Amino acid sequence: MELKDFQKTSLERIKKYLELVRKEQDGGNSKHASGDAWRDLEKEFSLGQYQERRSGLERDVPNFVLKIPTGGGKTLLAVKTLDTINEVFRKKRTGLVLWVVPTTAIYRQTIRALKDRNHPYRQRLDIASGGRTLILEKFQGNIDRFSPLDVEENFVVYVLMLQSAARNELVQKDLRIFADSGGFQEFFPLEDRLDQHEKLLETYSNLETFNEAGGIWKRQIKTSLGNALRLLNPVVILDESQKAYSPNAQRTIYGFNPSVVIELSATPLAGSNVLVNISGRQVNDEEMIKLDLHVTRKGSLAWKDTLWASVKKREELEKEAIKNEQNTGLYIRPICLVRTERVGKEQQGKGYIHSNDVRDELIRGGIPAEYIAIKTSEEDELKEIDDIGGLMSRDCPVRYIITKQALQEGWDCAFAYVLAVLDKTHSKTALTQLVGRILRQPYAKKTGVKLLDESYIFAYRQETSELFEGIKKAFEGEGLGDLRTHISADEGLEGYKKDFEAKEYKVRKRFEKVAEQIILPFFMIKDRGKWRKVSYEMDILSRIDWDAINLEKIFSLSLTDRVVSDDEYVAQLSDDVRKVIEEKRVAQKEIGGVVVDGIFMAQQLGDVIPNPWVAYRFAETILANILALHGEARVSANFSFIIEEAKRVIAEQRDTMAENFFNELLGKGAIRFMVVSKDFGFKLPQRIRVPANSEYLRRPDGSPMQLSLFEFVAKDSFTEGLEKPVAYFLDDQSRLFFWYRNEVKHDYGIQAWKKGKIYPDFIFTVTDEKQKDKVNKVYIVETKGDQLIGNLDTKYKESVFDLCNRYAKKLPADTLGFVMKDREIEYEVIYGFEWERKLSELFSVKK
Repeated sequence: MELKDFQKTSLERIKKYLELVRKEQDGGNSKHASGDAWRDLEKEFSLGQYQERRSGLERDVPNFVLKIPTGGGKTLLAVKTLDTINEVFRKKRTGLVLWVVPTTAIYRQTIRALKDRNHPYRQRLDIASGGRTLILEKFQGNIDRFSPLDVEENFVVYVLMLQSAARNELVQKDLRIFADSGGFQEFFPLEDRLDQHEKLLETYSNLETFNEAGGIWKRQIKTSLGNALRLLNPVVILDESQKAYSPNAQRTIYGFNPSVVIELSATPLAGSNVLVNISGRQVNDEEMIKLDLHVTRKGSLAWKDTLWASVKKREELEKEAIKNEQNTGLYIRPICLVRTERVGKEQQGKGYIHSNDVRDELIRGGIPAEYIAIKTSEEDELKEIDDIGGLMSRDCPVRYIITKQALQEGWDCAFAYVLAVLDKTHSKTALTQLVGRILRQPYAKKTGVKLLDESYIFAYRQETSELFEGIKKAFEGEGLGDLRTHISADEGLEGYKKDFEAKEYKVRKRFEKVAEQIILPFFMIKDRGKWRKVSYEMDILSRIDWDAINLEKIFSLSLTDRVVSDDEYVAQLSDDVRKVIEEKRVAQKEIGGVVVDGIFMAQQLGDVIPNPWVAYRFAETILANILALHGEARVSANFSFIIEEAKRVIAEQRDTMAENFFNELLGKGAIRFMVVSKDFGFKLPQRIRVPANSEYLRRPDGSPMQLSLFEFVAKDSFTEGLEKPVAYFLDDQSRLFFWYRNEVKHDYGIQAWKKGKIYPDFIFTVTDEKQKDKVNKVYIVETKGDQLIGNLDTKYKESVFDLCNRYAKKLPADTLGFVMKDREIEYEVIYGFEWERKLSELFSVKK
């Protein structure tokens, strides 16, 4: 599972923060390391005020929020964050992670994914742990036990559901994790060694005991799961963290004495330390959600008409899905969710729309019974499906899921496309809770088929204002508030379209003529006598000679002599109970360690090699050579390191080949940097659509922008860093004609020899020194923070821009279009330390 650009950027920021915290701690700053590191990071990024939090031992706990909307891959980012924590903060691969979830639905999905060795989440964990991952759980009455040895030798992920009370308070007595129980005795002194109990309590004062301090009897520590967790200083992943901000909830979480707390939330509460803030726009740009959302309000008095309208839409989608699968091999089985008024056994036949009424109506209309499942608190027909592979399995027949509230939170299936709301009494609540269930894009990638890339709601007899208010709240609750203009009001809602439609702005009148004339070039390739844009997959990746990849660097990797082993521990405990975990070994027995698996390695190499057969051949070749040189024990101990180095070595050579091949074709003229026609060159947009709730970007003095191409400049189109200061600077320049914020995924993108287009930050025009109404130069500018100087992405963009400049200067006038023949185009990468000086030079009058 390849990371999206925003996920990679997020991980870079997380790594930077954790490195700063570790530096503070190593320097002796034990009280305020997390806050001081945060303030250091604020020098590079715009962050809110940091709220320090203390453990149950009154120690500083680094804590931060990953704000990620629905469909943004929060679990994948959490798993990758654990890898980063192990690498730069904890500096070890073993230990304990406490993964806390708020609902049964989220719990089941999380535990199923983490236990599945073929799931990308689990594979990432196995790489982080060197294959020594142990997934345990506490669910209802079941408590998985573990020992000090388990934590010493494995990366233990303990999944726990903390029930929410009416006021979102976590109730300790309901958890049963603080009750004395068998299975955790090895973490604690023997029962009759009360002196050792008192000694341990001096270090871990918040352990639960049978007797109170200062009483007649000496205290004895409870041998509970909760106390064992407190001894191990776990990393805590807190899913849906906005549900755990009551005082009691915070005491519970930080009472586990965590080493670091990572919160996952689409809508974090005030006071949260938001380190990563992903917008709905970023998720949509990466094609991870199904938008537009089409809303149809049926005026008929018969609820069955609304139901059958949603059935018709689902069947239309399935026909398109079958056609798409024939062309692409991509399997999608569209599902319709149906929200009813009643589901209980005793509530049928009382004038309400009941789940059984809906099932009977569907079956009477010819829908096979196996296509229908009911999901309620009393009747969960999806559980059996989950047990045999889930809703996205080809073997699953389900196409309709009938529910009332059981799919409200955490339930997730990307095949859900249609929502039929038959509840006419609580529409706002129903929509708020269910809209997010139909927004995830299957396989987090658009199909290119419009019907299959969007989602649909059919509402029965809803009050129109309540219907739209519910949808608005649903988008905000899923972290997608900035995408409300992607709601399309269809049948029955014509009068309310204006409430959600974007406002349209045209280019400022004084800029119209020049903006119309500017056409920017792309790299083009000749294909069967016609020019077209370069495609990475068709023109670059497909020509890589994989047989020319030299694997010798991988064969000759230096591997450590450490052999993975199991340790035997003495039965009795020392005075320092912690040494049971850390030092008290009496014997070691060599074991095979991580299973050296060629198929697993091939799956990981798939991140850099598109052909699975080539990936498998490489994996087999690498393992055969490296096993012959080092033996299975050493390869086992270093397996994850070998995989990561193999990916790096192969990717470097692949990209070098691609660059050489690209430059060779440029030199021959087979690839050219040019404008073939108006259809094969980038033209600045003549109008933009702006969300109704968008905030205007103003100059620092509060006045509106004067020289932007459009009168309206959306504040949320600017990320943190240099972009706003550069926009302010440009708007003040006397020689600037106009500037435009180039939108990622939508506007000018340059495809060269690496996957993914380069989307520069700004396009701006400069006037002639003497004729102020004549534009003689167009600049394409990419801004980079100082922390990105020298990294591979920055070097790549610099190289591509150098080529753009070189070949733009060589082009005859007819390849840039007549109107561009007297205008130079220049491409610039500008860094934080130099941006003002560099931009000033671009505007200076040459003497």
